[in-house]
Amino acid sequence: MAAASNLTRIVAIGEPSPTQEQIINALGAAAQTDFLLVDVFAPNENMIRDIRTADPKLIVIDYQLGEQSILDVIDELALQIPEIALVAIIPGNDPLIAQQVMLAGARAFVAHPFTQINLLSTLRRVRDLESRQVRARPVAPLGADEYRPLKTILVYSPRGGAGCSTIAVNLAISLYEKTQKEVLLLGGKLFFGHLGLMLNLRANNSLADLIPHAAQLDTALISDVVSTHASGIHVLLEPFDFQVSQGIRPQEMYNVLMGLKRVYDYIVIDAGSYLSENVVTQMDLADRLLLVTTPDLASLHDTKRFIDLSHSLEYSAEKILVILNRTGMMGGIKNSDVQSALDRDPFIEIPDDAAKVLRSLNRGIPLIQNYPRSPASKGIRALASKLDQQQVVAEQHPAEAAELPSPI
Repeated sequence: MAAASNLTRIVAIGEPSPTQEQIINALGAAAQTDFLLVDVFAPNENMIRDIRTADPKLIVIDYQLGEQSILDVIDELALQIPEIALVAIIPGNDPLIAQQVMLAGARAFVAHPFTQINLLSTLRRVRDLESRQVRARPVAPLGADEYRPLKTILVYSPRGGAGCSTIAVNLAISLYEKTQKEVLLLGGKLFFGHLGLMLNLRANNSLADLIPHAAQLDTALISDVVSTHASGIHVLLEPFDFQVSQGIRPQEMYNVLMGLKRVYDYIVIDAGSYLSENVVTQMDLADRLLLVTTPDLASLHDTKRFIDLSHSLEYSAEKILVILNRTGMMGGIKNSDVQSALDRDPFIEIPDDAAKVLRSLNRGIPLIQNYPRSPASKGIRALASKLDQQQVVAEQHPAEAAELPSPI
């Protein structure tokens, strides 16, 4: 039996219901070893004060909140007390609701109906991830992320169709062409990934083949599983089977990425637009997060929401680089207005070249190889150059880089 001081303190928020009783019973079953439920209450005007008084490390929020929306409650908690991890109970297994609660600021979610084992395992994963972050977070000088060795680059957009896969594929090839270093393109979008189609790559292996060995990867195994593209980059495709994708746990994703980071000079992750626990794990491990947006109101709105969310994830301003894709598109918002919409300047702008991008996709030939002189190709090469320059700066400041924690 663990001492009370060693148990993870938890607050549960929700209206009285069978689900709330299930949460209480599950935490009660783990009270001897893992968790201590310190308070249970419905949202009220004193909620933030009561939570601070209870001093929890985790908050479990039930979707059954009476007249209040779970998204509004999560949004308020993430804004007021970002240091406390939030786990949401959501109705059913709806990807849209899951994405919404993650964007609002939840660290993880559990779909209702759930089992006691499912809830407790999720809480343990979140607790362990938070614990690693705290241990790996020494005081660093302002702007220190500028000197972090740039090894893992994640490409993500909160809005589908922004061009993440196109940018990830062509960025990986551009980095290889420029540096001649070992570059891996990773299919981090576990559902509906298209890297194989975009590269005309018929691989027999995927990320799924590394998952059973996640805790003990070695160079030989990785070499056997990854595929080599004609451009010279290595590619690790997303799983081919949906059921396999659903079974990948964040801890396994963490271990695989840590193993890959020991082998490759650059890892470019195509994370797509679905924000899940595995994608957040990828983001935590990334040295740079390329946040792709396009010059339209909906995309800019979602991008700004993610930037706000990144504060609760404790990502530095230097880590998140806004990529303005498809600039000059017909009917698009002026580039000069994008900065005011996002409260920051884009790291780089990639011109619109939709017809050539589509033809390259349909042919299975990367844009920068199919149309090397197109404006979009030049924009992606410029992106690769700027990122490589950041790596050069990091290498010129080894003392500052050494002070920084390794990605968790």
